[in-house]
Amino acid sequence: MRLAEITSDMMSRAIDIYFEHAFPEALGKSPARSAEELKEHAGLDQPLALFDAPEGKSAGVLPRHVVRLGNHGYPFMKLVVQEYILDGEYFFSVDTHDALKVSPEMPDYEAWCEVRRENRRLKETIEEAWAGAGLPTHQELRSLAEGVAGTDGQNGCSGRIMVVDDERDVALGLAALLRGRGFVVETAFDGQEVVDRLKDGEVPDLLLLDYSMPELDGEEVMQTLRADPEFAQMPILLATASNIDLEAMTRANGLLRKPYTRGVLFQMIQGLIG
Repeated sequence: MRLAEITSDMMSRAIDIYFEHAFPEALGKSPARSAEELKEHAGLDQPLALFDAPEGKSAGVLPRHVVRLGNHGYPFMKLVVQEYILDGEYFFSVDTHDALKVSPEMPDYEAWCEVRRENRRLKETIEEAWAGAGLPTHQELRSLAEGVAGTDGQNGCSGRIMVVDDERDVALGLAALLRGRGFVVETAFDGQEVVDRLKDGEVPDLLLLDYSMPELDGEEVMQTLRADPEFAQMPILLATASNIDLEAMTRANGLLRKPYTRGVLFQMIQGLIG
């Protein structure tokens, strides 16, 4: 959906659905900002006024409008409206990621894992409800990507790519675009799955890896793979909207800053595997 087509009514629906699931009345926990307050900011003339100033479009990084709303057990969950992969098309999504590094050595590691699982459940529930209410989500991104795949006249590429992203619709949309270019593409939807499948199958020419995933994140995937001589030289293109440390960057062969354009995606892949 084009940015100019996002109305205040859509924003109100998105906010109501978010709060219905993120702060259910039965739990008795109230958000820091009420739905009514947020909807007042999303007035008729400026439906995106409630968001922080968007990141500027530069070097292939697309605009991303973010407001932190939290949920009943976690204060950092965000409502996002962003342009992603397809130029000019905006989508609603829930961002559950944060900059906190959680490791098994932490005494409350299992509790944090449970928080992340609940965040993932809420994200999926809210986005499914948004889609059911007619709001553009990554389900629409996938559909649009499948519709434009192979239409740019550049379908002579070759090579095997594994796309790894815990957002299933994003992974499948990317896979469609890459197949449209001529690549053979496999998909995986969490870090442990990709590690298991790679160790039991053929090494791809490129791993397109999301950084922020539950259970086993992109950094942990790279640590595991780089420790195995079979995968030590496998090209890895890491995609992230988070700030990552230099050590993680050295394990990857390239970095995609989300939300990115498909043009930048294709350029990066071309540079890594030709």
